[in-house]
Amino acid sequence: MIPTLAARSAFRASARAQAVKYSFQPHVGRFAPENVIKWVPSLALWGAGAGAAVTLFLSGVPLFQTDVLKKLPVLKEYYEDKTPDSDKPF
Repeated sequence: MIPTLAARSAFRASARAQAVKYSFQPHVGRFAPENVIKWVPSLALWGAGAGAAVTLFLSGVPLFQTDVLKKLPVLKEYYEDKTPDSDKPF
């Protein structure tokens, strides 16, 4: 029996596979730079949201005001106490 054209083309010779070149991929555990770079925008967005939430929720705490908010040039005047000493009860 002579194989048909379809049968012969199914088993035609293909191009030879290229040799694999191995190279070192720097990593820490399962984290490689290529994988970490994909997560940077998402982590930055969540970090900015968390920072804004912490600032909002702790803005009424006096220790947070003196240690953080009064040291920011934009917010310094907002949290600065301008009440004269004669009007303070203590």
